[in-house]
Amino acid sequence: MSAVTSTNPPAVTRIPVGFALNFAVLGAPLAWLLQLVAGYALAAHACFPIDVPLVVPVWGSLWWILLGIDLAAVSFAGAALLTALGCRAAWRGVEPQNISEARNRFIAHWSVLTSALFSIAVVFTIVMLFIEPVCNY
Repeated sequence: MSAVTSTNPPAVTRIPVGFALNFAVLGAPLAWLLQLVAGYALAAHACFPIDVPLVVPVWGSLWWILLGIDLAAVSFAGAALLTALGCRAAWRGVEPQNISEARNRFIAHWSVLTSALFSIAVVFTIVMLFIEPVCNY
């Protein structure tokens, strides 16, 4: 009796892309952007409400509000970095069979770089909260 071999190649195992890869790419830059926009808007309104700059902000708890925004941005950027590392680990051993898989593998590798750099930017933005006073006039 002869052995029967399949003429079809083995099925390609596809890794789901979806939300995880998109969050890995866009999460940390979005956290940094929202940190800058929200922090600048709140500090600008609290220190310069009408047309005269103030020495003390309008809200007494402005520093704590800005610190909360910064800590939320750090946790969001950190989650994006961990997701990027997970996507990179998932795509590392896969040999791409077509152009879309090669693209996803490339994006997974570059999401680690962008998430790491924007996470560093988020941390450096927090440092300014401790160095400069909120209203520095």
